[in-house]
Amino acid sequence: MKKLLLITFLMISSVQTQASDIEDSTRFSNSKIYKFFTSPKYIISPFAFYMPETNLVIGAGIKHFYNFGTENDSLTRVSNVAASIQYSLNGQFLFRSQYQIFTNQEKYYITGYLGYSRFPINYYGIGNTIELNKNEVVSFDYLRFDNLVYRKVGQNSFAGLGWRYMNMFNVNVRENGLLETQKPVGMYGSAVSGINISYLFDNRDNILTPSKGAFAQLVYSIHSKATASTHAFNRWQFDARYYFKPFKKREDVLAFQGYGFLSVGDVPFNELAQMGGDMIMRGYYQGSYRDKNLLAAQAEYRLQVLKRWGVVGFAGGGCVHDAMSKFDAVNIKPSYGGGLRFKINRKENVNLRMDYGFGNGQQNIYFFIAEAF
Repeated sequence: MKKLLLITFLMISSVQTQASDIEDSTRFSNSKIYKFFTSPKYIISPFAFYMPETNLVIGAGIKHFYNFGTENDSLTRVSNVAASIQYSLNGQFLFRSQYQIFTNQEKYYITGYLGYSRFPINYYGIGNTIELNKNEVVSFDYLRFDNLVYRKVGQNSFAGLGWRYMNMFNVNVRENGLLETQKPVGMYGSAVSGINISYLFDNRDNILTPSKGAFAQLVYSIHSKATASTHAFNRWQFDARYYFKPFKKREDVLAFQGYGFLSVGDVPFNELAQMGGDMIMRGYYQGSYRDKNLLAAQAEYRLQVLKRWGVVGFAGGGCVHDAMSKFDAVNIKPSYGGGLRFKINRKENVNLRMDYGFGNGQQNIYFFIAEAF
């Protein structure tokens, strides 16, 4: 596999400096620019990393925290909006913005993703028995919009409706490569458009760094020519998580997650379930295994060592297949690893995480803000 060779993640220390830590004598202390960069509600992080597929990549990201609740409101959780931009020496580009917004009293919950990229992926083929030493780099333009607006229907319960749009175009199909040989659906591109219908239960204490509570989400997506999609298919996604503190006098957290992705119809290869990535089945390159269906589960122990520092250990398993009836325990792929945590925002309880994951013949390192799940 073409694995990660070097990652450097740099944090600007000033974003964690409180206004009270700076001498009041500075003439900038009351300026909007000063307040922006010293506010604990903002995290700004430049970064750089290197991969064989991209060469050197440089970028920067910003995450903003805000509480829409009224003063002394303990019911409304903190909202966050994040944006980042990346550029590589190979001329590859990525912009993305994600948001999770709770309105006052959590009457509405709005979540979504907006992004554009021109970055390569490693394509290994389709199925649970592909050979990880055989892959090709495929590049394409990718535009993505995915949004859900939830309305509170009960205590910690929400019903949601949204729209998703994914446009994959300018696909570079290598002559005699895996794509051209296998000819998967959507190999020359696809425009996927459809309706999201969802139910959500969420009573976590913090959406970025949960320590107690549960999360359960079910999303049904419908794609057809009637919704302006080039391919007709439907899919189900479910995500269930549970968190608790095993010791009363410690801040350690034990977390569990189960995830499923089930689809039927004419599914483009880039819309198939993809195993791996920074959230679940860490260690595998995202999309190393892909097919119409994916089932996975993981557990993580988060040990608080010092006031700002922590360590984690995680393990899980999962597999993909073209039909639910073909899932078998023998085909489950393992995922395991560990990582470090540094609390970069104590007020909002937000961690910078570094994870090193191992899979069946693959390994990867991850730097991100907020927990994997």
